Amino acid sequence: MIKDKEGTPTPKWVTDYYEDFRLKERTKCFKTCSKCGETKLIFKFSVDKRNLDGRISVCKACRSLEYLKYYYNNRDKILIQVREYHKNNKRDRSIYFKDYREKHKEYLKELASKWYLENKETIKKRNLKYYQANEEVCKQRRKLWIEKNRERIKKYNRQYKRKHKVLKAVI
Repeated sequence: MIKDKEGTPTPKWVTDYYEDFRLKERTKCFKTCSKCGETKLIFKFSVDKRNLDGRISVCKACRSLEYLKYYYNNRDKILIQVREYHKNNKRDRSIYFKDYREKHKEYLKELASKWYLENKETIKKRNLKYYQANEEVCKQRRKLWIEKNRERIKKYNRQYKRKHKVLKAVI
């Protein structure tokens, strides 16, 4: 039995409980990495339900370094496994990505337009370079497209002329 400031005896299990509680409260915010030995904020450790404090014992930075070392030491093996997975799960992956594209259509469209605006000049240069290298093929492709879409072109031209005649009359 331990006596407190007032002199009343306090059972040991109460003081042990209190000490455990204080320790848990103190360690809620900080944790020591078992790899590098540094005490870091708790959010620098990944979540793991199996541990008492709910976090992994190695910090994210050390785990990242570990993974990079492993990857560079076993790069060929990992790439072969990835290729095999892609080959064996081609159908499942295509279904997943199709669903993803349908569910996130607006987000993907926004990303694509943002990327296009950021890379507009590069795209123009690349397209011009391709056109100059394959001018004959591009001209043939254009002629073929025009032949296949004559009705579409006529319809567009009619609509365009009607719209601009109205505008000329107003002016």
